[in-house]
This record gives sequence, C-alpha cells and structure tokens, in this order.
Amino acid sequence: MSNEFAYPRPEYPRPERQRGTLEGYDWLNLNGPWQFRFDATRTEIDAGWHMPDDLEWREQIIVPFCWESLAAWGEADAAGNENYYSTRPFLDPLQVRPENHRAAPRYEVGWYRRWITIPNDPPWHGKRVILTIGAADFFTDGWCNGKPLGHHEGGYTPFEFDLSDTLAAQPDGSRTGLLVLRVEDPMDNHEQPVGKQWRWYTTTSGIWQTAFIEPRHATHIESFRVFTDIDTATARFSVDCCDCENCHVTFAITFPDGQTKTVTASVKDKLAEAMVQVDPLRLWNPNDPHLYPLVLSLSRNGDTLDSIRSYFGMRKIDFASRGGQAPVALRLNGVPRYLRGALHQSYYPDGVYTAGDAATLKNDILFAKKVGFNFLRVHIKIDDPLLLHYADKYGMLIMADFPNFGEGGDTPLGRERFERMMRDGIRRDFNHPSIFAWCIFNETWGFGGQSEFKDLIYPLNPKQQKAQQKVLRALSGQQVTSASPGAIAASTEASNAEPLSRKKLANLQSHAWVQQIWELAKKLDPTRLVEDMSVCHWEHLEYFGHGDTDINSWHFYINDYHQAKEHIDKIVKSTFVGSTFNYVPGYQHKGAPLINSEYGGIGALDGDVDVSWSFKFLTNELRRHPQISAYIYTELHDVEWEHNGFLNYDRTPKDFGYDPTIINESDVLPIDAPPASRVSPGEHIRLRVDSSHYSSRPHKSVTLQWRLGAIDTRGRWHQDLVRGAAPIPFRIEQSPPRMISSSPCPTSPH
Repeated sequence: MSNEFAYPRPEYPRPERQRGTLEGYDWLNLNGPWQFRFDATRTEIDAGWHMPDDLEWREQIIVPFCWESLAAWGEADAAGNENYYSTRPFLDPLQVRPENHRAAPRYEVGWYRRWITIPNDPPWHGKRVILTIGAADFFTDGWCNGKPLGHHEGGYTPFEFDLSDTLAAQPDGSRTGLLVLRVEDPMDNHEQPVGKQWRWYTTTSGIWQTAFIEPRHATHIESFRVFTDIDTATARFSVDCCDCENCHVTFAITFPDGQTKTVTASVKDKLAEAMVQVDPLRLWNPNDPHLYPLVLSLSRNGDTLDSIRSYFGMRKIDFASRGGQAPVALRLNGVPRYLRGALHQSYYPDGVYTAGDAATLKNDILFAKKVGFNFLRVHIKIDDPLLLHYADKYGMLIMADFPNFGEGGDTPLGRERFERMMRDGIRRDFNHPSIFAWCIFNETWGFGGQSEFKDLIYPLNPKQQKAQQKVLRALSGQQVTSASPGAIAASTEASNAEPLSRKKLANLQSHAWVQQIWELAKKLDPTRLVEDMSVCHWEHLEYFGHGDTDINSWHFYINDYHQAKEHIDKIVKSTFVGSTFNYVPGYQHKGAPLINSEYGGIGALDGDVDVSWSFKFLTNELRRHPQISAYIYTELHDVEWEHNGFLNYDRTPKDFGYDPTIINESDVLPIDAPPASRVSPGEHIRLRVDSSHYSSRPHKSVTLQWRLGAIDTRGRWHQDLVRGAAPIPFRIEQSPPRMISSSPCPTSPH
C-alpha cells in the first residue's frame, strides 16, 4: 500500500465544501514531511521550541499520518497484514511486541515544525490566511513565527487557526512563517472520545487528517445545511455567515438536463435561507446515486467575497409498517429497502486511522458493492470526509457511529467532550446523502462494557490468550467468539455464571444521559434515523438495552448453525410492539425496525480461519425472517489481530469459493436447512426454499430450478440425481420472504 505521490493525500480534503481549485495557487496542501520532535518531559515550551531559530530538527514525520503508523516515518511500503505499527513512539522500542504495543509506554507529546510561504497571487490579496487541520488527536496548540495561534481539544473533527497577523512580509510580496504545532495525546484517554483506540487497536496520536491553508475573506460562509424533501420536490438551504452585513447568498444548482438554476437570498442575522424547486427530480439511491452540483456565493454590492462548491442528493430516509401483521420496513425514498451491511472499521496497515491514498477509500466502497453490500456501518469513528464523498458518489449508504469515550469516562468532562464531538460531527457531515443513520453509542463501551474484556487482548501473549479462551469456554459451555466485547457477552449467554455485576451496568443515571443525548441528536438532525445504542443482548445484564431509538438492534457471534437458528428465532419472536425485550426498564418496543447490527461466526480471538462458511449460513438464516429489516456482517476487512473480514488487512480479497451475492443481494432464495447434515441411504429430505425479493425491478414468469448431485464412496460424481422446476411468485412489491417450494429429495444410496 505504498504512496503513489511524494507528498501523500494531495487531493482537496473535503469535496462537499470546496473553496480551492488549484493547489499552490488558491490553496496550499501541507501534507508531507515536517520537522518533528517527541517531548518526553513536557518542558519544551519553556525551552522555546515554539520560537524561530536556525537549528534543524533531526527527526521528520510525514503528515497526515499518526505517529504510531509506519507511513508517518516513510515506511509505508513495509506495512502489511502482520506489520501495522511503528516502534518509534515508544519509550523502550526494543521491548515492544505485537501483543503489548497497545499498552506499552509511549511518548505523549509531539512537536511539528515547517516553513510556509503564502504566494503573492490574486486569490490571497485582501484575504485572511486560514490553516485547517482535518483532525489531530487530542490537544493541539499552535504558533506561527513564535506568536500563539490558539488551542484546540478533540481528536475527530476539523479546527482552524488564523495565520494572517503572524506572517512576515517578503520583498516579492509573498508572506512567510515558521509554523509550529504541539499535539498531546495522553495514554490515559478515558475521558476522551477514542473509539477503538482504548487499546483494542493501535492508538492514533497527532495529526491524522490533511492539513491545508486557504485564503478566506473576513466576510465568509461559515457553514451550511441542505434539507431535501422528495415529496414536494424541494431543497431548502440554510447558510450561516460571518461578518456579513448587507450581504446576500446566491445558490446555483445544476440539474440533470444540464440547465443551471440560480436563486438569491439576503443574509439576515447572519443567516441566509432559500427554497428551490427541484425539477427535473432525480432521486439519490445506491443504484443511481445522482448528485446535484451546487455553488454557494456570498456577495456584497456586486463583489463576490466567498464561494463554495458542493453538491446534494435528493433522498428520504424513514421506516413504516407495511400494514396488518407485516413487519416494519426501512425505507429509502418511500420504498422498502432491505439493507445488507458490513461493519467498516476503516483502519489501514500503513496509516492506522488514515488511508495512504484516496484510491484505498474508493476501492473499499466499490468492493463492498461488488460483493452485494448496499451499506456500511462506519464503526465508532468520525471518518475521512473523502470516504463519505465516495459513498455519496458511488451509492453506498452509511450508518455513522460516534466514538465512545474510554472506560470510566462517564464523567462531567467526558460527557462534555462527547457532546461537543457529536455536535461537531453532525455539523461537518450533515450534507452527505449517503449517511442514513447516526449511531450514538456502541454497546456499553465507556459505561462499564469494556473493563472485563480488555484483558482478552492485552497485555497477554498468545499462550496466555489461549489459556484465557479455554477458561471462558469452560464457563460458557460453548465456543468463545469475540469480534467485539459484546461478542463475549453473547457467547456466555447460556452460562449460569454472571461474570459482570448487574449493579455496575444497570446505571440509570448514565442511561438518563444517553436518552438526553439521543433527544439532542434528533433535534440537531431531524432528517435521519438515530440509534441510541447499538445493543448486544445479554440476559444477565439489564443495561444492555435500548431506550428511545429509531432502530432496534442486537448483536450475536455464533459459529454453530443450530444455536444461531435458535438465537435468531428467539429474537424475532420476542420483538413486537409493547415488548420490553432488548429495552432497559421503563422503555418498550414502539415499532422501530429490527436489525442485526453485528454478527459473525468467526471471533476476534479465533485466528485466521475461513469466514465464508459461517457468512453463508448465518446470512441465509437472517434472510429467512421478514421481521428483520437489515443486517451488518462483521466485517469488511481484517484489522490487526481480527481475521473475520471479506478482505485481508492489506485489502487483498479472500477466496470464498462462491459468489457472496448469491445470499447477499436484493433478490435471494434462502433455504431453511442446515448447511450440512448426515442422512441415511434412501432417506427422503425436504428443503423449504423462500424468496427474499427486495429489488426495484419487476420479474415476471420466474421459474425456480433445482438439481441434486452427489459423490459416491469411490469418489465418482453423479450429476442430476434429482432435478425439477416450478413457477414461483416474484412480484415487484417488496414483499417479505415466503415459502415458494418444499420438495422431497431422495438421498443417493451411494
């Protein structure tokens, strides 16, 4: 996964709100080598590292890669499935091994330094000079030419520093500056939003998204939102402006026929709003992800002061009952849509949190579509804006998780940081048509759901891990499958043991806050579904449940067909309006769609084994139940020590031995039968075949054909021992799975 450019990630980092058009002329990309130092004692402000001098720092780091990554040190070519972190950030590199690197003592402070030159070109004349950091984890302080720029807290969303008054003018009209950034990421990060950086995967410290500089007028567009309504064929625009007295905003929209429509709105109290009739109307969906190009221009007295290129998609997300006893369906543009998803961790062996090149982001989306997925759950990470852009462009629905704080982080400070991150994340990504749902919390991570599981992955060596698995299997009486902490919970469900105390997780105060955050998210974004907590059902722990939510989800990891079948049947039968199953005390199921938001047969600690077997029979079983509106397989690609992906960590595909789309497409024929069974010679078996039809295209005169072949004890193949055909109903309506054939098949005497 080597970088194809000398300076990595050269593209404009946020195509959905683009000012610059020509790098080096009207914007500057600061990715690439920076001078760098680790600060072990936190005393280097006193030593004057932020002040200009003539000394060159010995080390250099490559932005935008975190300092735990190989790419940060020019070693991206060495990255692969078994080599995915650098030892440079650690205090004792020789003692760092794969099994302890997530917890080994490391440097917590890094200093970045580089010279910048602002060109004397027209786009910069009379403009402020704004530095934007896409993301840096976690505390960032900045100086330019020794003058302070400001302080920022947060690891997932962009922030700005205004360089204008700190730059030095040069004789040729250019301006220069020595830019210095200090980033601190404490190992004790329990009160920070961290996602899987809490030592589940490699930590991400320092700058990990593109740094860039652009000119911007003091009067400018601060942010904007697009509200689409397909029922009235309108788009409503809401634009927040800064220093904008006597200004107006012009909206230029390009329609599918090539025509451009322009609407102008005055700015009042820093806000400009306009409604546009969208005609011709072309809806955004995974099969036809049409985007309407949009240009926003802020003007005063005929002078254009700011201009942003963007786009929007006309689509509607909701859910509704199909009448009578029919189950609730997720709907896209008013049409029931069966969502077939994969968990997308969005980690990379070369850059950890950051893809080495934009092609990797695009190819992840395209591969997911190729194998039949129509949505991805981006897991507890506010991701690269370019990934969301490719989802918009190529038609991939996204469920976007917010990163959890660390264990013990449910404190006033932890809550304040989480809420700020969520607000900023929704504001940053509001206009992406691909995002159909927000997931606020994952299981009970940060509320007690991590404590008992962290020892499964660190600092145990492989021998200790094997011994721990043996103990857990003895406790639960079945195979341990642990793709996530909730997976351990699911696998121990049958045990009489109660390894976690109900008292610890039945935290009503925490749940009251979860409910408040869900209500806040609904106010911030009324256009999407919002899930309060992605739940791993565990009967011993009442806290693992929903409150108010737009999605009723559950997780399971089972590698046995009969156990999985029984488990899924139990969930489906227990889910009905008024049921308290899967909900915390005081709440009940109100008709939200039921989805499986994590499942698999291969757990995180099971090693690198075949995933195709369990994906086939588990997905087949989920497709048999019309009450289930969606599923999310764990996962799209392997990550570090987890090997349950469709792709290896280096993104090379695994050989499934069959085309996954036979059970992972809009129209499939799930079979109610075990994947393998032992029968006696001459015995008759009966196979029930259902149709699961959710495509948007009509199918007429459909015929189901079947045939049975066998290999005898001498290894000879006998083709077409039994074959037949029958017409089946396959109407255009998106109907639930139903039985279409149940035929006896005699087994071969061989």
